[in-house]
Amino acid sequence: MKFLYLILMLCLPLFFSHAASGAPSGSVTILGPRDGSFPCVISLHDVVSDGSSLLSSDPNFDAGTPSLYKGVPLRHILERAGAEPVTGVTLVGRDQYTVYLPKKIVDNPGVVLVSERNGEPLSDYRGGPLKLLFPRELKMNLSAYCWYVETLIPDDYEDPRMVVRVDGNMMRYTPKDFDGLNPEKRTLYISLPDGYRCNFLSVRQPSEVTLLALSSLVGDGDFAGRRVTFTPFSGQAITLPLELLIDCGVFLVYRINGELIHPALGGPFSLYFPMTGCQTLDGIIPELGALFFLNEISID
Repeated sequence: MKFLYLILMLCLPLFFSHAASGAPSGSVTILGPRDGSFPCVISLHDVVSDGSSLLSSDPNFDAGTPSLYKGVPLRHILERAGAEPVTGVTLVGRDQYTVYLPKKIVDNPGVVLVSERNGEPLSDYRGGPLKLLFPRELKMNLSAYCWYVETLIPDDYEDPRMVVRVDGNMMRYTPKDFDGLNPEKRTLYISLPDGYRCNFLSVRQPSEVTLLALSSLVGDGDFAGRRVTFTPFSGQAITLPLELLIDCGVFLVYRINGELIHPALGGPFSLYFPMTGCQTLDGIIPELGALFFLNEISID
């Protein structure tokens, strides 16, 4: 209780600011770490005292000479958020690229979220405004260098919640709530977000998934002309015709092989589109046929 109280006191004022205007450029949102209800937004500008400089080459760019980067060690950001100790951290970029790092890498002071290069803000072209860099001696796989970092998720959620708004009425659902709405279990191949998962247990394919039809959340009614917006906690929201999605049988997935979905695999909630069974979805849904990190469903 003392641990959760400390997180709440540190993060709650920042949560209301973030909810109103979104995390500013050069900021990162920490979710949890043990309760998904209180995200904490930390600006690298505010933790400049924890900052570090490093002369480094960026393996994504063969520039020849090293550049001078400035940023903050990943472990210091987690400490500021009250998220230590951790067993591992998932980083999610604006493009929903996902990197999972175990504790031994997170604790390395040379693992840095950088925001400047040669005295200038890190550009989008080079993966900014925030990008993850590693010391050369770690010999990290090139795919570990997460760009456009927006979100950090220490460990995983113990009690994740998702918001559903229908005509302005809001409900918060937990996995236990979904269990009470008559979910189905199917064995199928599942999509996973692009990214690097260091020593993370792979998911066997096909997998048994626990899923809930979108219609179970929105009830009965006339869906003609209505729109639904799906908002992930990292990445771009999408708005689609509700009637089309109901007819196509779009569903929410919240367990894989009986376990809650780890954030490194796109959880705790993901939206899946039946691409092979509904050709009218072609061209209007994400390329992988899934929207990961689902945070809110809003219907109007």
